[in-house]
Amino acid sequence: MKNIAYLFDLDGVVIDTEKEYTRIWTEIGDKHIPHIKNFAIQIKGNRLDNIYENYFSHLSEKEWEDILVYIRDLGEKMTYNYVDGAKEFLQELKKKNHLTALVTSSDNHKLEILFSKLPEIKSFFDVIISSNDNVKGKPEPDPYLLAAERLNIEPEKCIVFEDAIAGIESGLAARMYVIAVSTTHEVDVLRKYTPKVIPNFKDFCLNCI
Repeated sequence: MKNIAYLFDLDGVVIDTEKEYTRIWTEIGDKHIPHIKNFAIQIKGNRLDNIYENYFSHLSEKEWEDILVYIRDLGEKMTYNYVDGAKEFLQELKKKNHLTALVTSSDNHKLEILFSKLPEIKSFFDVIISSNDNVKGKPEPDPYLLAAERLNIEPEKCIVFEDAIAGIESGLAARMYVIAVSTTHEVDVLRKYTPKVIPNFKDFCLNCI
């Protein structure tokens, strides 16, 4: 599909890290806000500053900083593997000269760790949007709209791949076509937002869209 841009979330879409982050955030939630059920699932796709404002503003500055250090330390030790078929699909897109963007709620510090472990991944994307960009985070449309602007393409000509509800809502609010990846939520949950749901990118191709 020519004249179409392909926009990807990172965790749970390109990189298979969601189970590990679910474990980490469940542990943090159980310690600091045990009254909030399914906390780790609720925050999927949200930036750290939004997570702090919505759930941890009652903590002291040191307590929040300790959480950030803990998450970043684990991120440095984490193994980064591609979601099944994601690398091959990205390679296909670049081989055919399609526009691509990575649109993540992660910050640049985490991205530098990722690039050091998977250096080829940076070359798959024409544009990279992170939480360090000065826009509102998901579920607001701003990150995806910024990606489209930098790619110099209309939002309506963009296809978004997302696993988190906040990310799906962001893509839809940006007037983009969203394909959900069921690495984080059940298929039935995702189909409440978009009819197109895939388990991963294995056996997935441009003609599948």
